Amino acid sequence: MMNTIIQLSLAVICLFIIWRIYKTMKANPQLFSKENLSKSFASAGVLALILIGFVFVLVMLLKTGK
Repeated sequence: MMNTIIQLSLAVICLFIIWRIYKTMKANPQLFSKENLSKSFASAGVLALILIGFVFVLVMLLKTGK
């Protein structure tokens, strides 16, 4: 019984999220323009490289500590 309620709740939440995304895309079609997407991917790439470097430094610190 509880499992069914949880599944139904998750389905309703997912439908609400999809509806909000659809409404946002209809209101702002320029959100997914080529220029905006390329800027976003460039920013995500830089942040990913910084995160990889940070994890590398932490791993090296753990190895030298032993």
